[in-house]
Amino acid sequence: MAKTMISDNFTLILRISMASIWLYAGILGKLLNSGFLNPSSEQYVGFTIQYLAQGSIIRQFLYIVAMPHPVLVGTLVMIGEISFGILTLIGLMSRLCSVVAFYTNLIYFLSASWTGAEEYGLNLLMMIINAYIIAYGSGNFSIDSLVLRKFNVVNNKILWIIVGSVIYIAVIVYLILI
Repeated sequence: MAKTMISDNFTLILRISMASIWLYAGILGKLLNSGFLNPSSEQYVGFTIQYLAQGSIIRQFLYIVAMPHPVLVGTLVMIGEISFGILTLIGLMSRLCSVVAFYTNLIYFLSASWTGAEEYGLNLLMMIINAYIIAYGSGNFSIDSLVLRKFNVVNNKILWIIVGSVIYIAVIVYLILI
């Protein structure tokens, strides 16, 4: 019993920490930043993509997927970050959310790790926490734990990895095709 309580508390602390990072980035860094989607602003997402592509090991991916549609990609990133924050905080669809967030952090990591230790460390740490939530779930202090009482599908890690992967791949394919 005590081990479960410690694990649940630890998972809750991880979820709150992750949610605060996602919400800060999505709301303060993007939604409330009037320059984020404005091509005439120095804070325009297109300039950020262009800058990150310079030293990135996934430069071609950024040029093919993100550069042709910077406003759409910026909007998707903003919505994703805010959604990850809310879902992680309340513990709803945690495994699916963490799979998609893992891929998002992987793209951030591969795009920005060359810019400095903070980008490298933050995105690596967030991928590790996402992997933890995928593996162990969101704990008893979550909406998932309430849903689990009725539907055991919440615990199916493989299902959520597949669904999250398909969602992420579908978005990338869509961005390539438009």
